[in-house]
Amino acid sequence: MLKVSVNRISINLLGRVFTVSCPEGEEANLQAVAANLDDIMQQIRQRTHIHNREELAVMAALQLGYELSKEKNRNESLQNEMEQRILLLQNTLEQALVEHTRKAE
Repeated sequence: MLKVSVNRISINLLGRVFTVSCPEGEEANLQAVAANLDDIMQQIRQRTHIHNREELAVMAALQLGYELSKEKNRNESLQNEMEQRILLLQNTLEQALVEHTRKAE
């Protein structure tokens, strides 16, 4: 069984420091995600004047979940479009090969 090395890092959300586990080599990514989350929570606090950290965290989670859902739908749509284009290209190539074979006979 492959064992993944884990490091502990500190992240800061709304002035509160949390120590979390992180796979080795992903520290910078997790720090960037935490900084983005902190920015979102700060923005929500400024817009809504909510100061309860738990409520801010829920609002931020909802916002991030909504954004993730939109991106998943967008990616699914793009994937379907690519699959249709690939099928069209395959059909075009097959038709061209059939026509070329007929001409060669």
